[in-house]
Amino acid sequence: MGRRRGDSLASSAAFRILACLLAAALLASGLIYRRLEALSADLGIHHHQHDVSPLPHPHLHPRLPHLPPFPAIDNEDALINQTIYEPTVAGVAAILYRHLRALHASNRRLAIKFSSQPKRGGPKQREAEAGELRAAYFRLVDENLREFEEAYRGRNIFPVREDDSIFVSVASFREHLLAETLMSAFGRAARPEKLFVGVVVNNCFGTDTEFPCKGTAEVVGQDANGLDLLQSVDGKLDANGIEAFCGNVTFQQYCDAGQVRVLYVHEVDALGPAVARYYASKLWGGETFVMQVDSHLRFASRWDELLVEDVKLASSYPRAVLSTYPPGFVNLQADPPYMPGTRLCRCQMRVDEDFLPRVEMLGHSPENETRPSQTPFMAAGFFFARAEFLKDVPFDPYLPWLFMGEEAALSIRAYTSGWNMYAPRKSLVGHQYRPLKMGNPHFTDIWGKFFHRPQLMDRLSPTIHDRIKTMMGYPEFEDGAENYRAPSNYSLVELSCYGVGTRRSRDEYLQFAKIDLKKRTCGGLKWCAEGSLQ
Repeated sequence: MGRRRGDSLASSAAFRILACLLAAALLASGLIYRRLEALSADLGIHHHQHDVSPLPHPHLHPRLPHLPPFPAIDNEDALINQTIYEPTVAGVAAILYRHLRALHASNRRLAIKFSSQPKRGGPKQREAEAGELRAAYFRLVDENLREFEEAYRGRNIFPVREDDSIFVSVASFREHLLAETLMSAFGRAARPEKLFVGVVVNNCFGTDTEFPCKGTAEVVGQDANGLDLLQSVDGKLDANGIEAFCGNVTFQQYCDAGQVRVLYVHEVDALGPAVARYYASKLWGGETFVMQVDSHLRFASRWDELLVEDVKLASSYPRAVLSTYPPGFVNLQADPPYMPGTRLCRCQMRVDEDFLPRVEMLGHSPENETRPSQTPFMAAGFFFARAEFLKDVPFDPYLPWLFMGEEAALSIRAYTSGWNMYAPRKSLVGHQYRPLKMGNPHFTDIWGKFFHRPQLMDRLSPTIHDRIKTMMGYPEFEDGAENYRAPSNYSLVELSCYGVGTRRSRDEYLQFAKIDLKKRTCGGLKWCAEGSLQ
């Protein structure tokens, strides 16, 4: 492949990573209740009482308040200042809240500005508006987050505890099932005292008159398959699943024990799942394992114990990731015998999705598997790994407005960083798959509601798609290509630190996954469907 034009970063991947680590070292050296009670029984949730004595780990104190939304953090400025050399979870959250306040002010200003301009402006006006949003976001990340990111690049921010504790990262956008998801996770766990969750609650809170609540999802019943029937309601606040969960007499103990960490984000500041997962990952507090999930799930009994057992059986453990698309609610067997695990064994590249690989399920794990077998893909909505994954494959804050491409980027980064991906042997989590007709809110709704530009996403996302394509090695970004496209600075910023790893090459991954970027095709993977590679 030819050298990328305009990429001022060193051509050697190892050198680029070393440069990031050196910069980091230099910087660090210088610086709803009743319904939920009934649902407990419906979901088969067992009630536990455990020791909820204060946690001994100093970086978990002071505790990050889980309520009310946008809580005041005591000694916020001091916590922020000491985060570079003496980090705490509360200090990290304070950095994120400082960034979110600046982002909200910027979005408010731009939304008011766009509202005063013609709604049917020409292409130049639309591109200028997209450019303002793009420039504002990247500037704010550089001002508020980059120093913190550089300080802990290449290392875990906290020591990893060797006690089989689990951190569950949850990104929630206006989610009416969040409380039920948390109830199921804690209620069905074998060891709920070892479970810690970091939740990003992206809701309409009704605190800003410029952004009234519109399109709130209200449950009005269920269909024959058990899916919620929703109606869209204006003028009503989104349900706060944290308030419902922590107010429940059975589950309040986990909130009181500091096992529920929350970051609140205004609806208008939604930037898509990739950025929400970046925020959630920063709520990790040293737990042994990291599990990333969506906010509309149900869990099988002993799911925690069984996933820990499964990942430890993987042949490349500790550099092993369990990941898949969980079955739907209807197909989840919540108690033994569990269903075989589903497998991510193919992808598609479609013109309407900018030819970014769409990961897809194919087949199930063999019934008689004695250990997990490999797959070439990861799902962003469910994976389970040791916490070192956060160090080796840090979440990228420069992926706003991204939906398609998130999982392809995660897969290639994990593989080239030396992590093998595996299908879980059993299905231990169920996911509510949502057709558009269900009427659930989506983060792209904000462009029409608040910025009065319904199609603005079409102008914002291509820049981020180019970031994924540059990292993956799409030929049009190579010198000498017939259809050469120069990537923008936004596509390249800090890409050496959030791109492919150094343990295996990019080409090795593309061959492993049978992705042909020139032909825009994904090949068949018989070994994956059969589960023959351990």
